[in-house]
Amino acid sequence: MKLQTTTSHEFANAKYKCAVLPVGTIEAHGTHLPLGTDNIIPDHIAERIEKEFGDDVLVMPGVMYGHTYYLEKWHGSINIPTPVLREYLVSIGREIKRNGIDKILFLNGHGGNDSVLYDVAETLSYEGVTSRIISWWLEYEDEIRHIAPGTGHAGEDETSLVLEASPESVDMAHAHDGPEWPHFCSVSLSQRDKIVPQGVTGNGTKGTREKGKKLFTLITTNILDTMRELMESE
Repeated sequence: MKLQTTTSHEFANAKYKCAVLPVGTIEAHGTHLPLGTDNIIPDHIAERIEKEFGDDVLVMPGVMYGHTYYLEKWHGSINIPTPVLREYLVSIGREIKRNGIDKILFLNGHGGNDSVLYDVAETLSYEGVTSRIISWWLEYEDEIRHIAPGTGHAGEDETSLVLEASPESVDMAHAHDGPEWPHFCSVSLSQRDKIVPQGVTGNGTKGTREKGKKLFTLITTNILDTMRELMESE
């Protein structure tokens, strides 16, 4: 069930086993993908979760703004400082708990949110909340590479997923190839610009809608299994 379209009366009579909170950001994804890419993907997954579990799961409206350090200089990017994002997410988690739900799946769409989300989950754990964080590109990396060998920011995998979820928002004429994201690097403004000089890592030109369909099936199937385990856990 979606919180956005649920009445207070319906909420009062429901018995939700888990809440799903998509968390993304608004940031540049090269010149071919929309600024809301990191919201479009988790929102699409959340729709599939809601269809599968119905009234057992409460799908929350997503948190659309996140921590966007590496792409903040690009037009349209919105960067929320980590302390502000942390407090906001903790507050949402507490409100979910106050409303009688003590299990939360954080459906993350943006790498810059990872460390904040784990901090949030640890804080909420002291207050009786069980959380699970899924960052799909990390959780299922090996399996994803069988479908889209070239991952990356606005790369083959993300481009394919948005082509499936929101094809009208993709301009493949402006897709291009970028460098690989380094595993380790120093942190500085000059280094930041070297990592994503065109707002892209990986090769967006290789993205296809067919790959996007397969990726969503792969990701959603795994997440549904995780949801079942979470709802059945103590």
